[in-house]
Amino acid sequence: MSKHLLRAVMVLSIAAVAFTFTAPVRAQDGTTPAPAQTPPKPKKQVFTGLVESIDAKAGTVIIKKDTASKTFKIGDKTKYATADKKEAAITDIKVGDKVKVAYTEDNGVATAHKIGPPDAPKKTE
Repeated sequence: MSKHLLRAVMVLSIAAVAFTFTAPVRAQDGTTPAPAQTPPKPKKQVFTGLVESIDAKAGTVIIKKDTASKTFKIGDKTKYATADKKEAAITDIKVGDKVKVAYTEDNGVATAHKIGPPDAPKKTE
C-alpha cells in the first residue's frame, strides 16, 4: 500500500508543479482582443463638368471637365436636381448639362450621392 500511496503523491506533485507553471501562461492568453477597427469613411468630394453620357440601366453617368472624364456609379439613393427643380429624376438630367456631382470614392469606385446644377457664382459688390 505504501507503493501506491507513494505513486499517488508523486503524480499529484508532478500535476501541481505542471499547473503552477501553466497558470500564468493561461492568464496571459486570456487577454481580451483589441476591438475591430472600422474602416474610415470615404471623404466626400465634388466634381463639376458637362454630362457626357447617362446610362440609367447600367447605373453610370460620365462627366467631362476640360480633357478629363470621370465615371460615376448612380443608384437608388442618388439625388438629382436641375436649375428648375430641387427634386428631379435621372431623366431630367440631359447630355450637355453642366452639373456638380457630390460623390465619395471607395476602392476606386466613384459613387454619386447628388447630381445637380453647379453653384451660382457669387456676386461681388
